[in-house]
Amino acid sequence: MMRSLFSGVSGLKTHQTRMDVIGNNIANVNTTGYKSKSINFSDMLYQTTQAATGPNVESAIGGTNPRQIGLGVKTGAINTSITTQGATQSTGNPFDIKLNGEAFFVVSDGTSNYFTRDGSFGVDAAGYLCMANTGYTVMGWTQKQATEDGGEAIIASTVKPINVMGEQTYPAAYTTMANITGIIDKFDDNLGTTSGRQINIQTYDNRGYEYNLKFGIKPVTNEQTSTKDVTNTEKLYQLPGSIMLEDISTLKFYKTVAGTGGAGNTLGDQISATGMPSALLEAIEKEARANYTNTTGAKDVPVEVTITDKFLTDNKITDLGDASTLKGATITVVFSGDTGYVGYKDAGGSATAGNTRLGVLDIDDAALTTLYGAVPTLGNSVNVSANFAGGLLVTEKVYTDGTPTQYAFNQVAATAAPNGSMAGASVTLNYADISSLLATDGSPKNQAQYTSVEQTTLNTRIEGNYRITLLGMTDSSGADVDIRNLGDTLSYNVVYNTDNGELEYVGSEGNDSFTLNLSALGGQFSNVTFDMSKTTNVDNGNKSTVAGKKVDGRKVGVMTGAFIGTDGTVTINYSNGMSRAIAKIAVATFANAMGLQNEGNNLYTATANSGEFDGIGVDIKASGTGDMTTGVLEMSNVDLSQEFTDMITTQRGFQANSRIITVSDTLLEELVNLKR
Repeated sequence: MMRSLFSGVSGLKTHQTRMDVIGNNIANVNTTGYKSKSINFSDMLYQTTQAATGPNVESAIGGTNPRQIGLGVKTGAINTSITTQGATQSTGNPFDIKLNGEAFFVVSDGTSNYFTRDGSFGVDAAGYLCMANTGYTVMGWTQKQATEDGGEAIIASTVKPINVMGEQTYPAAYTTMANITGIIDKFDDNLGTTSGRQINIQTYDNRGYEYNLKFGIKPVTNEQTSTKDVTNTEKLYQLPGSIMLEDISTLKFYKTVAGTGGAGNTLGDQISATGMPSALLEAIEKEARANYTNTTGAKDVPVEVTITDKFLTDNKITDLGDASTLKGATITVVFSGDTGYVGYKDAGGSATAGNTRLGVLDIDDAALTTLYGAVPTLGNSVNVSANFAGGLLVTEKVYTDGTPTQYAFNQVAATAAPNGSMAGASVTLNYADISSLLATDGSPKNQAQYTSVEQTTLNTRIEGNYRITLLGMTDSSGADVDIRNLGDTLSYNVVYNTDNGELEYVGSEGNDSFTLNLSALGGQFSNVTFDMSKTTNVDNGNKSTVAGKKVDGRKVGVMTGAFIGTDGTVTINYSNGMSRAIAKIAVATFANAMGLQNEGNNLYTATANSGEFDGIGVDIKASGTGDMTTGVLEMSNVDLSQEFTDMITTQRGFQANSRIITVSDTLLEELVNLKR
C-alpha cells in the first residue's frame, strides 16, 4: 500500500479536528467569559530509508543526508486564548462582575473548587453569592482581625463561601463626641433671656435610643450695686359694699306669627332694635322685663308684648314712624338668660333699694369668697366680709421706675382710723380680679405721692466671657430625663479673645472642649466631649448662629443594600448611615493558565501543568493582577473574522488531503492494471 494514502487520511482527520475546534468557538461566540481555542498541527513519525553519513577525509568522499519519508500529520496542541480580554456587556446587576486581567474567580460545588471567568452572580435563598448558571458558591475571605484604630480588616485565609445576607443589622453605639460651631454675636437678644441662646444636640445611648441635650449660652456679668430715687404714687379705692348675682340678659326682638288651628304662636323674622323708634323700644323692653322672671338660669326665655292702642297711649307714643307696621302686632322678646355679678355701693343693696349700681364685674369665685364671704345665688347678694366690716379699701401703688404695680388691702373698722391695717385677713387675688373691682370706683378716695431712695443692682457684661450650661435632657418622646446624678458641674466658662473673637478656652485655660459625665446616668451612656474650637465671638448682624451636632453615635441599622468594590470587597450599607466590609472575593492565578482543564459550564480545574491552587488565592488589586468592575460581564473573546478565515483554510486543507487519497487511488489502479 502507498504511504501517501495514510498521510492523506491523517490530514483529513487533523483538519476535521480543527474544524471541530472552530465550530466550538463559533458556537460560544456569545458565551459569558468564554476563551477561544486554537489548534496546532505537527508532523508524524518518519520512515528512514537511509541514515545520514559523515564525510571521509581520507577517501575524499562527502557525507550524505538522511533519507526519510513522512507518515502524515497529527494534532500538536489545542491552546486557549486566556490572556485575551473579552468585550464588556453592561447588565445593571450589582452582582455581575467582570475580571480585568488574567485571574479567575474561585467557585465551589461544596466538595471541590473550580475556576471561572464567568462573573454572572446572584444571591440564593440562604444569602450566599453564587453562580447564576450552576449555583456554585463564590469563594473568598471572611475572616477579620482588629486594626489599631479600633476597626476591622479582612485578612487572607482559606477561602470560604461568601454570605452577603449574613450581617443584616449594624449595632447601635452611644455618642462620645459632639461639635459646637458657629458665631456668638454679643448683640443677639436671645443671649439676654433667662435661659440664654439655646442650642440642641442629639445624642444616642448604646441601645440606639435618641436623646436631646438642651444647652443655654449666656454672657458672664459683673454685679454693681447703686441707689436711685423712685417716685411712688398711692391711690386709695373704695370697693363695692355688696355683689349680687343678677340676670344680665341680652334681648332679641321677633315679630310673632299667630298660630292656626289651635296651634301656638311661633317666632317670625327678627326685628333689628335700630329699626324701631327709641320710645317704642324702651316701652317694649320695660313691659317685657316687668313680665320676665328667671330664678333658675334658663336660657332663651320668650316674653310676648302686644302693641295695642292702650299700650301706645300708656307709654305716650304718638308716632311709630317706619315701625307703623308693628301697630297691633305681637312682639316676642327673647331673653338670653345670661347671669353675672353686679356690684352695688352699699352692703345689702340692690337697685330697687336705692343703692347705687356700680356695674357688671368679672371676678373669680375664689376672690368673692375671700372678700365677701360666699358666692351669691341667682337674685341674691353677698356683703363685704366681716374682716372688712367698715368697708373694703385697696391701695394701689404705682412706681416711676417701671416696678410692677402693687396692691395692699386695708380694713376700716369703726374704732380705727381710715387706711388702718387689716385685722389678720389673708387676701390673695390675681390682677384680673383686682382690675375688675377697681373699675367700679373710677376716682380714688385720696392720692399721695412721695419719693424714696432704693438700692439697685446693675449687671454689666464682661466682654468676651460667656457661660454654657446644660439646661435639661429629654428622650425621643419629649419626656424629661433626671440629670441630678450628673452633679453640679453642668456649666462651663467660654472665653474669647476680644481682639480677634477667636476662642481662648472652655472651662479652664488650654481646653477647647468640655466633657459631660453622662455615664453617671447609667451604663448605656458614655461621657460626651463637646468641641467648641470652631466657635467665634464676632459681629453677625445681631444674630448668633452657634449650633451643635453629634460626631458619633447611631441607632440600630438594618441592611439597605450591598456593593462590591474594584478589589472584590463586599460591603453592606445600613439604614443608620454605616457600612461594613463583610468579605472579599479572592481570585486564583496560575503560572500556566492555558494548562487549565475545561469542565463545561464555563468552569476550569487545575492540572499538573497549570499549577496548583493553594486554597487561599490572592487579592486582585494588591497583587497587581487587575481589578473588578461590577454591573458588567466579560463576553466571549471569539473573533468571528478570524474564525471564518480559519474555516476557509481548514476547508481547503481538507480538500487537498482528500486529493492525496484520490490520486494515490489512481496510481494503485494503474498498478493493478499492469496485469490484464
